[in-house]
Amino acid sequence: MNRKACLAQSDLIHVMPELLSQWNSSVPRYTSYPTAPQFHEISTSLYQEKLRAFDQSEKPLSLYVHIPFCRSMCLFCGCSVVLNRRADRAQQYLDHLLKEVELVASNFCKKRKVAQLHLGGGTPTTLSEKQFEILFATIQEHFTMLPEAEISIEIDPRTVLTDDGKKLLSLKRLGFNRVSFGVQDLDPQVQEAVRRRQSEEMTVSTFLKARDLGFHSINIDLIYGLPFQTVDRFSKTVEKILELKPDRIALFSYAKIPWLKKHQMAIPDKTLPSTEEKFRIYVDARARFMTGGYTAIGMDHFCLASDPLSTAYFQKKLTRNFQGYTVELAEDMIGFGLTSIGFIENAYFQNRKDLESYQKAVAKGDVSAAKGYVLTEEDIRRRKIILSLMCHFEVEKRGLPEVDLTQLKEEGLLFETQEALIATPLGRLFIRRIAAKFDAYTAQGNFSRVV
Repeated sequence: MNRKACLAQSDLIHVMPELLSQWNSSVPRYTSYPTAPQFHEISTSLYQEKLRAFDQSEKPLSLYVHIPFCRSMCLFCGCSVVLNRRADRAQQYLDHLLKEVELVASNFCKKRKVAQLHLGGGTPTTLSEKQFEILFATIQEHFTMLPEAEISIEIDPRTVLTDDGKKLLSLKRLGFNRVSFGVQDLDPQVQEAVRRRQSEEMTVSTFLKARDLGFHSINIDLIYGLPFQTVDRFSKTVEKILELKPDRIALFSYAKIPWLKKHQMAIPDKTLPSTEEKFRIYVDARARFMTGGYTAIGMDHFCLASDPLSTAYFQKKLTRNFQGYTVELAEDMIGFGLTSIGFIENAYFQNRKDLESYQKAVAKGDVSAAKGYVLTEEDIRRRKIILSLMCHFEVEKRGLPEVDLTQLKEEGLLFETQEALIATPLGRLFIRRIAAKFDAYTAQGNFSRVV
């Protein structure tokens, strides 16, 4: 059974409740390997050492810029967010962010080429048009954006509608060519339950404005497993999204992690769909997207055949990082801003998580990385295996560590050929569980459940 044959099979999958309960374990999402719980305190000098070592290569970079501010808290949120309505506080953060860009770039002898730039949050579009111009100018002063670079940003439609599209137009003129709109669910009761009030009209109007402006690629984020969701109710959101036909769709599972995000406790458990219903919501939406012209990319992304992500998937050039699935234009990434994570010369580096300590560190000339992890040769090997499974649903058998896969095969999640291990159509839905078999640190951390 090859990969395209797997894709052609029906995705209307039913799983017995007892098996679903058994498979619904707590495992990482593998946006990195090793995962963040393995990070430990590191010195500024180690980060600078890795940056200077990278300076000897000709490889391009990816840049990630974190804008943490939101005007209100969505109760489902698992991101690194700072609530803020003060313009002076945002400007102060931006000043330190620009300083950090300068500090990091000072470790390079020449301007490094950039293949990808992504602004995430929080809500990046809480910045003003002028602030975006200053930020973009500073990045261009210290780095060289390649002509074909992917320049993307996460957008809350509630922050760009009232100005009749002026901020969207400003972003387009600056060079942004891909935008991602947070939608989650169009159902008013669901929105009210998670405190994200965003009308269908607002979402559709913003989407159409972005289309009119000519953005190359538009993504829409959805979340399943939220309060009051059912298969029937969520299908209405799915149908509307299919009408809009975005280039990409991200269908994320609500990750309930109240031990990390205390605000999630405000969502009563009794309002959440059962594990069985949540799984049915996902399988139904997945099937609708695939029959509606989308290719399933990894475990939670969908894209049109015309999108570069689809080409990357079939050419096995897809990768996964802290922003999810992406085209592998550059392996090495520098993270700027509060809590951001980068990957340089086989090492992860994470900035300080507290706003005050981040700004103090930058003010005194520190590049702000506080935690990190230098991969061993064994880590590198396992990282490659896990990335292959998460991105391509298969991995070459050559060089695999000794792992007992008997149970996964008996359960119908995995099969093997002479050359490779391949996830079945059912196994694709539980790919995190398969990947965890190759994780040497699985027991060391507290993660969200598979479903």
